Amino acid sequence: MYFVRTMAFGATLGLACAATQATAQEKSFKEAIIGPWLITAVFDEYQSGEKKDNWGGQVKGQITFGRTGRFTQIIIGQPVASSKTDDPRKPDAPVVAYYGSYTVDEAGKKIIGKIEAASYSPRANMETIWTVQGSGDKLTFILSPRKDQHGTFSPKIEVRRP
Repeated sequence: MYFVRTMAFGATLGLACAATQATAQEKSFKEAIIGPWLITAVFDEYQSGEKKDNWGGQVKGQITFGRTGRFTQIIIGQPVASSKTDDPRKPDAPVVAYYGSYTVDEAGKKIIGKIEAASYSPRANMETIWTVQGSGDKLTFILSPRKDQHGTFSPKIEVRRP
């Protein structure tokens, strides 16, 4: 009888562990992106296929998606000597910063952001879409197309978990 109870307990414990493991592996897209992401690279890909580093070298930054549907993004480039001032409120490096709310398109692996305020004021109150490629701890966010003096491009942001 003791042997039968031990076997039954072992089988039940094994099934519970397997069910827990399966549930952990089946995260929704939204659950998979929640939390901080460190930016490892940023480049712009133009419609012609040309890729440009418009940041002048290594960038630093972070994108964070909260459980409540809020996000923040900040990208900081290398300091530019001609931009230095004694005013600590004026950046001496290229900066893209914004925050707002977001929803997800689970099937399309897209994040739809509503920018509330931005370091470049024309972005305020705009919608932005990140198409997400990759999985696990390394992703690439492909942002909505936009225009600059060189033409139409899509910014690509490579990120990893801290």
